[in-house]
Amino acid sequence: DEWKDVIFRKSWRYKNKEVEFLGCGPRGLAVVTLMASFPHVLERVKKWKNEVEKARYFVKEMENIPTVKQLGVKPTSHDLNFFETPIFYEISKKHKRGRFFLYRELKKRGIIGIKPGLTKNFKLSTYLLTKDEINRVLEAFQEIASLH
Repeated sequence: DEWKDVIFRKSWRYKNKEVEFLGCGPRGLAVVTLMASFPHVLERVKKWKNEVEKARYFVKEMENIPTVKQLGVKPTSHDLNFFETPIFYEISKKHKRGRFFLYRELKKRGIIGIKPGLTKNFKLSTYLLTKDEINRVLEAFQEIASLH
């Protein structure tokens, strides 16, 4: 409270502009945002090992679908993974909805997140998904691959 007049000092010329926000408005605001998010980051790091284990399980199961493979570092050490999926690309070449078939098939099953039009490769995150939710996503991909 004692520093608020200094930190939030306004410009005499532009009444809404904070002049001294940790040295510079645009940079200072980013620092304040980082400081405010730090407790959340600490909590996220505590759960990271579990998140990576879930991602590794997901990758292993996805790679059971013919021609699907995870690209990048193996075993994965992140919740966000990049998949090459030739099977879905080949289906998209013949499907009446083209490249958008996978997005629509997943959406029909209540699964969102993959960008519309991506079938050849895409990124997918398992962060904060439960084991049941991960299995639901896996079952959807397996079912879509087997139907076409």
